[in-house]
Amino acid sequence: MIAVPRTRAWVSTPTIALLLLWMVLAPLPAAADRLDAQSASWTAIDAATLHRAGPRLADSAISSPFDAMDRRVTAYSDWVFGWLSSLFTAWDLAYVGATEAAREIYDGGTPDPKSVHDRLALVVVERFDDTVVLPDQTARSLEAAWHRAMVRLAALDTQLATARRARIRRLATQLGTDPQPALQRYGDPLLSTGLLGAPAPAGLLQRAMLNAKEDAGGTTDEVLVRSLRPLASRTISVVTRLLMAPLVGGLVASPVANVSGTGAAIATLAAVSAGIWGLDYTVNRIDSATNRPAFEAGLRRIVRDAHTRASSIIRQEAAAAVCAAMLGAGCPSPSAVAAPGATR
Repeated sequence: MIAVPRTRAWVSTPTIALLLLWMVLAPLPAAADRLDAQSASWTAIDAATLHRAGPRLADSAISSPFDAMDRRVTAYSDWVFGWLSSLFTAWDLAYVGATEAAREIYDGGTPDPKSVHDRLALVVVERFDDTVVLPDQTARSLEAAWHRAMVRLAALDTQLATARRARIRRLATQLGTDPQPALQRYGDPLLSTGLLGAPAPAGLLQRAMLNAKEDAGGTTDEVLVRSLRPLASRTISVVTRLLMAPLVGGLVASPVANVSGTGAAIATLAAVSAGIWGLDYTVNRIDSATNRPAFEAGLRRIVRDAHTRASSIIRQEAAAAVCAAMLGAGCPSPSAVAAPGATR
């Protein structure tokens, strides 16, 4: 028989033990890759959340200024339909109309009813701005609302990053791998600090109020000019009293009028004036009860239309601001940004 020599085992027992220990303790490449992939997925989800939250937060923030504007419609309606306030306003409108007509006569022309009407309408529109819109105050409120929304968005980014880091650490512990590489790549906030300095949309209020449409298709000016109708009834009443005053005054100043005649003239003036004022008050109450609800509804439609337009504008601006501030990530498709009605 031919003897076959045995080969000695070249791997010693200590070497095998060290090899087995390394296989158990060393992180597997598959585990690290899995952690990285999952961290990237969480980061993408958080980025999409920020892209959606930016427009929604900005839209929600501007609701308060427009809600305040809506509440001020009542004060404007009080000015239009209120008996005493519209009485004083009638003087203003009569003065404006007379001044406009006198200017056209002075220029060698004849009074143009449309020109006088437009001048009176301008007075009413200016009063609407001063009572309901409050351009300066509302513009500041909208700008402050924008910055509050950006602060809230930055805070949300920080919260998402904190939660994301905790998830990365938990998964790394489960996989038995080092979390630091994934934390360095995916553990920081996704938005740059420049987001807090993003400028508010320029002229947002003016752009929102421009040519705001009614549901029925009318423009802002056409709705506001309705206020000339109740104010016109006040003007007629005032003019009537002005025409009567010289007649009664002449009676009082008449040389043949004695004390009894003067007293009768004063009593006549008081009686006629009381009758006119009583009729004027009654007509105003009927006019207010009949037309005021529709009048206010038309104005509130204007405010709602302006709010809708402002929502569209500020959502676009907020989406652009988030895209500009997003670190190392692209912008989603327009469909990823919720429609304006999603938050209201």
